[in-house]
Amino acid sequence: MNKYLRSLGCCLFSIVLPCAARDNADRVVLFPKLSVGQTFRYQIGYRAVTNTTTESTVAAPMASSAGQTNTSLLLQVEVDDLRMDAGRAVARLRTRIIEPDAAAANTPATDAAKSAKLEKTVEFVFHADGQVTDVEGLDRLSADEQAAWQEWVSRFGSGASFPEKGIKPGEKWKAEELIPNALLTGLSWEKESEYVNDAPCGAMQLTPQGDLTAGEQRSEACAVILTTAILKQKSSQKDATPEDYKLHDLRTMGLATGKNETIVYISLKNGLVVRATDDAKQTMNVIVAKTDGSNRVHYNIDAESHAQVLLLVQTPPAHP
Repeated sequence: MNKYLRSLGCCLFSIVLPCAARDNADRVVLFPKLSVGQTFRYQIGYRAVTNTTTESTVAAPMASSAGQTNTSLLLQVEVDDLRMDAGRAVARLRTRIIEPDAAAANTPATDAAKSAKLEKTVEFVFHADGQVTDVEGLDRLSADEQAAWQEWVSRFGSGASFPEKGIKPGEKWKAEELIPNALLTGLSWEKESEYVNDAPCGAMQLTPQGDLTAGEQRSEACAVILTTAILKQKSSQKDATPEDYKLHDLRTMGLATGKNETIVYISLKNGLVVRATDDAKQTMNVIVAKTDGSNRVHYNIDAESHAQVLLLVQTPPAHP
């Protein structure tokens, strides 16, 4: 189930097209405006609850189990490199989980501190065609940290899924995203997005006590994008077996349903995601068995999650 709770998004760059450039039809192209050496920070909150009930013909029925995730972390993002490859933009980004006191002070980490927290650093490459490659260090994060990081990267790069010609207030568009590597084949997200309006926005201020308050930069305007995704199953409930299961003489059948709602505020000035929330609810009722019907295992899975991504105010470090 967790394999399709989240999907990685990707980012396009202003070195290809101007950030938030409008044409005569009042369309806006929301690409993050990045520069080498640029640093910014996000606070990420992620909560998820998964309840699983398993029944098996080869063992006594198992009691219902629940998995919970409740994490909050501060992520520093650094732009290490921007280059062109065959006429397309490529950016290498470095993210680092930082301590709350360092984020509140907004001071750069020392070399010793960076070395001590090497295991909390994830490097990766964003391509202008929307791909994420060369991810290094994600496996060194805890499961909760990985979940939060994946939520951040999917929100940060959400503009990659917008129409290439740009969008304008009131416009709606649809997209479909296939779900690979699931217990059931034929699953996809059918997404409908709407550019709701432009609204005032601003990064949040992190106090020395670690609390969040509204920053002073509230005159900035953001494009508000609402996306509703419905989990659809095109395969038969009686036989939805993926190819790799067939190779192991297995058969799967069942039904999966779900709905995600995401609201993203994207700066019209620099294309960065200023605020985003995501609420998801998904269920799966599936049977995995040998092709002769023996050794059946029945899974009932219910999962809910809530994520929030907030851009933090950047202030110049104090000088003695």
